[in-house]
Amino acid sequence: MNGLSNRSRLPGKRARLEVLACASVIVGVALGPVPAAHADTGVAPELVYATDHGPSSGIVAVSAQSDSAITSITAHLYAADAPADAPEVATIDSFRQDSGTDHQGVWLASEAVHLADLGTYRIVVDLTDADGDTSHTESRNQFWYVRTIDLQDYQVSPMQPDYSHQNVSVSGRYTVLDPRTGETTAAVDKPVVIHTPEASELTVATDSEGKFAGSFTLTQEYGGLVSTWLQGVDNAYQVTDDGDNAYVTPATADTRMTLDSTELGVKEGQSATISGRAEVYTQGSWQPLTGARVDAVWQSDNGSAAARPVTDAQGHFSGKILMPRTGTVEVQSARGTYLKASPTAQVKVHVARKTSISDFSASLNKYSQLTAKGRLHTGSSTPGDADNRVQLQYSADGTTGWTTLKTVTPGSGDPEAGAPFKGTFDAPYKGYYRAYFKGSAEWQPSYSPVLYVKRTKTRIIDGNASPEPVAKGRTITVKGKLQKYTSSAWHAYGSQTVKVLFRPKGSTTWYDMGNTTTRSDGTFSRGYTAQRDGTWVAELLYPDSTHLASAGREDYVDVT
Repeated sequence: MNGLSNRSRLPGKRARLEVLACASVIVGVALGPVPAAHADTGVAPELVYATDHGPSSGIVAVSAQSDSAITSITAHLYAADAPADAPEVATIDSFRQDSGTDHQGVWLASEAVHLADLGTYRIVVDLTDADGDTSHTESRNQFWYVRTIDLQDYQVSPMQPDYSHQNVSVSGRYTVLDPRTGETTAAVDKPVVIHTPEASELTVATDSEGKFAGSFTLTQEYGGLVSTWLQGVDNAYQVTDDGDNAYVTPATADTRMTLDSTELGVKEGQSATISGRAEVYTQGSWQPLTGARVDAVWQSDNGSAAARPVTDAQGHFSGKILMPRTGTVEVQSARGTYLKASPTAQVKVHVARKTSISDFSASLNKYSQLTAKGRLHTGSSTPGDADNRVQLQYSADGTTGWTTLKTVTPGSGDPEAGAPFKGTFDAPYKGYYRAYFKGSAEWQPSYSPVLYVKRTKTRIIDGNASPEPVAKGRTITVKGKLQKYTSSAWHAYGSQTVKVLFRPKGSTTWYDMGNTTTRSDGTFSRGYTAQRDGTWVAELLYPDSTHLASAGREDYVDVT
C-alpha cells in the first residue's frame, strides 16, 4: 500500500496530518541559504520539526537548520500526557542525513526505537552545530507509535451490475502491524464497515484470517463509491490507497413498449385509461419488464396531467389520466438504475368542457368587509375576457334574492388546480354568500357551495371627553358605553378592552393613549392629564373573531 489515510480512529489524527503537511511546506520555504549575518552572530540551531517517519516505523525524523553544520542531534521521547519533570521514555542520538545539507536538512534515526507502550509521545530535541551553538527544543509535532492497519486482496464484484445481476459482493483481508514486535497479524473477529452508495452502511466481521465478505443490492441510479473501514483496533492507523476504493456503475438495458390502443375517446370529466405492455432486453432476449414505472404525460401551453402506473409481473401497465381537453399523451417507460427509457409512444385522446368552482371561502373582518375567494376550473383553457368573470353574490336567506356585490376576474393558474379569484367588499354583518360563474356558449355555468357568514355588531354610545374646555394639567375623562347587537336588540358588552386614541390639533396622526375595560353594564372611563388641544375617541379596535369593531364619537377638547 502506498499513501496514508486521514481516516483514523486515533484522536487528533486528522490534525496531525495537517501539521505534517504544513511542516513540509516550512522546510521547502526555508531551504534557501542562511543569511550571512547569522554566521557573524553565532545563531543557535533551530528545530523546524520533529516527528515519526511513519506511525509504525519507530523512526524519529528531525528537520533542523543553523548558520553552520549541524554536528549533533539527540531526541528525547516522553509520554504525551506525562508531566514536564517526568523521566524520558527513550533517547535517540544516532541519526543519518536523509535530505538537504549539513546546514539545513532532514535527519532520520539510524535505528527504530522500541517502546513498551503504543500511543503518542512528546519529542524534545538537542541540537549542536559546528560553532558550538546549542539548542534544546520541544517539537510542536508528536511521535506516533501505533499499529498500522492494512487492507489486502480487496475485491468488489461486479463493478458493473446489471438488470439481471444487481447484487454486489465486497471482500478483502485486514492485517495489523505492531511496531513493538514488528509482526504483522490478521485482524481477527473485528467489525468492518462497508460504505456503499446506498443510504445505510453494511457491517460484517473478519474471520480467523482477517478476511471479510459482504454484499448489497445497488439501487442508486448512478452508482457510487464502495470502501471499507476496520473498527475495533485501538491505537491504530489505517493505510489506504486508490486500490482500496471501488466505483460501481450500473449497466443499463434497452426497453420497449406496446400500447393497447393509440387512440381513445372520453367524455368531459372522465379519465382516459392508458395501457400496454413493457419489455426489457436482458440475457439475449426481450422479457417482461416487471415493477417499472411508466410515465403517461399530457401537457400543453394551458396545463398538464399525468399518470404513472407500475408494470406487473407480466409487464402490463394501466393508468388513468384526466384531461380537460383533447390532446396527445406521451407514453414512456421511465429510466431507472438498470434501465434505459423506452422510445416514446403516443396516444391521441379526444375529450368531448365543463367548469367548476372549488376551495370557496368567505370571511368577514372586524370592519364588516367580506373577503371571498376560490378557484375557477375551466379545463385546459382560459375563457375569453368577456366570459372570464366570477360574480360574488349575497342572499339574506341563502335561497332567494341573490344579489351580485362584486365581480372579479380569475388570475392565471394551473388548470388542474384552478384559476384563483378573490374579492373584498363592504357587506352586511350576516348573510349567505356564493361564487357564480355565468358561463357562455363555450362554458357551462357553475356555482360554489353556499356559505353563511356572521359577526355580531357592536357600537359605542354616549362617547364623550370632558370637561370642555379644560385647564392644562387638569384631568380629561374619556367615557362611553359599549354595546353588542344580539337577539334583535342592543345589550351591554362588558369585560372588553376599549382603546383610547388622541389626535393633536393640526395633526392627522392618531396616538394610542392606552386601554380601558368595560364594566358589566358596558360603560367605561379613563382619565388623562390635559396637555394640548385635540380630538379624543374611544374604539373597540381589537374585537374577537365573532364581533365587529366600532368607534365612539370623536370629541374635540380645548386645553386652556
